[in-house]
Amino acid sequence: MPDREFDITPFLSQDEGQHFDRKSMYQGPPGAKKPRGRREVREQVAEYVAAFANADGGVLVLGIEDDGTITGHSVPSKPMDLLLSAPQALLDPPQPEGFLVSHEGIELIVFDVPAADVPVQMTGNGFPLRVGDETVRVRESLISASKQQGMHESWESRRSPCTLDDLDPDLLARGRAGAGLSAWTDEEYLLRRKLADRRGHQLLLRRAAELLFARYEPDHPNAGIRVFRVIGTTRRFGVEHNVEERPRIEGNLPTVLDKARTEIGGLLRRPSRLMGTRFREMPEYPDFAWREAMHNAVAHRDYAIQGAGTEIWMFEDRMEVVSAGAFPEGVTLEQVLRLERIHRSRNPRIVRVLVDLGYAKDQGEGIPRMFAEMEDAFLPHPDVEVQGQQVAVTLRNTSTLTAADRRFVAGLGDAELSLGEFRALLMAYRRDRVDNAGLRAVMGLDTLAASQLLRGLRDRDLLALHSHGAASYYTLSAALREHIGGSSGADRGELDDPIDTTSAPIDTTSARIGGSSGADRGELGTDRGELPANVQRAIEDLGTRPRKERLRTVIEAICAARKWTTSGEIARFLNFSQRKLGSRHLLPMVQAGVLRRRYPDSPTHPEQAYRATQMSTPSNRE
Repeated sequence: MPDREFDITPFLSQDEGQHFDRKSMYQGPPGAKKPRGRREVREQVAEYVAAFANADGGVLVLGIEDDGTITGHSVPSKPMDLLLSAPQALLDPPQPEGFLVSHEGIELIVFDVPAADVPVQMTGNGFPLRVGDETVRVRESLISASKQQGMHESWESRRSPCTLDDLDPDLLARGRAGAGLSAWTDEEYLLRRKLADRRGHQLLLRRAAELLFARYEPDHPNAGIRVFRVIGTTRRFGVEHNVEERPRIEGNLPTVLDKARTEIGGLLRRPSRLMGTRFREMPEYPDFAWREAMHNAVAHRDYAIQGAGTEIWMFEDRMEVVSAGAFPEGVTLEQVLRLERIHRSRNPRIVRVLVDLGYAKDQGEGIPRMFAEMEDAFLPHPDVEVQGQQVAVTLRNTSTLTAADRRFVAGLGDAELSLGEFRALLMAYRRDRVDNAGLRAVMGLDTLAASQLLRGLRDRDLLALHSHGAASYYTLSAALREHIGGSSGADRGELDDPIDTTSAPIDTTSARIGGSSGADRGELGTDRGELPANVQRAIEDLGTRPRKERLRTVIEAICAARKWTTSGEIARFLNFSQRKLGSRHLLPMVQAGVLRRRYPDSPTHPEQAYRATQMSTPSNRE
């Protein structure tokens, strides 16, 4: 019988992530599985419990297969007691024991792990840490620094003057249900999520509880969102003022996010865009992309900065989401642009509860998926910049559809494809492969749903399976490759896809399908007559996969040959899109002093341009 009440339902369809993992109690091939070794399982439990405790807490469930099938366990009573007590016996300091729950007659083993206040060590085996859906070993000092900053020093951890009566009971019930803790009281939930502390018989709330659950408005002047609509692509002042400020969106954070979704959704244009192999009415930015940018701005902003809040600027050609506060200590812009999984949260309490409430996914894949959604929408990757004590994320609605993309879409013909199927084929085309993990990141699917989708495309002879156990992947089938002319979207190295300058864009927000082979570079006939002959020759000599140093030399030469050159012009001269030009090359070259910006105090200025700090040519820098 279960030894405590716990609702396992929210976790049965949840994929592994920052706050959740599942493991099978069996091993071996299908049809011949045997119970795993008890010592091995006990060690694994200790490792995962310590990893969750060293991060923001989490839930480990034993008895579920990778594909979501519930298989339970076959552990006798006495060894089960040893397994459940593993966090007490094998960790320093000891952590809470596990317990049993039953689902449709099958018994599962659950470890519901709170975030620890100090680093937790596996006895004699280091300090595990949960990062995304992985468990890694780190130094004790790193965990201590993270907990000191995120769990004790942030504004969310400060004492709130509110009481339990000031909180919304319906929102609290939603949070408890999402955490599988419906049977718990509101007090128990708040204590578990470190949103409150008990002092004798008194319950003392923290600011995070106030921000998340206040019945009315939190005691913070800028905890909401301000939305601005700009008529045009540049803000103007005085008699040319072109900015409309929408009514402030205020309240507890779930209310703010709900109202902001409605407000921004009503402002987005919905032109006819290419989605899959059909034109459909679509919002100008993918829903997941702009919502993720907004959710991140609210969840990760610095609430200690009370003079500024979260702002969303809607221009004709872009959306800018600005949040108060630079990145937390230990997080760099380069890590974010490399789409690294990072465990360093300024507001770990808020983030954890937003997961409980359904406003955030628990996969650590939000930013990678935001980038993938924009790419699949034939839109430039988001720009992420730190501007003093602000972080700005910019989404642009200018189409990057190429001639190669058009050929790929045409090659699919009238095939009846769901959006998920189309995007799986798109990934296989662009990257020469697609696997379960990649598709989950792009589509937000669980493991089983992604597997079923890929197998369905294989059964239709659109994908070919390359079986390598856990490393299995799919490629476009030979029949489909032949049908679309054998083109491939393999990665081309430092630069990205060529710009299609041969025809007018189909639209401004259609879903990007694929890249192009290196052969596409040079077909486009870009006019470079405004550049000196030696610079033109250097561009022609680059080839399709230039080395970084040689490429930057040519970029510098282009910027030295003209007074000011925009990133779009540089991309046009090179016959490539500007999707990664800024983050991979222009930004590092500015930081190194090789280039300077026309508007150095406004990196995202719509008329931003670059100039070489010293006159140079390709020949004297090879």
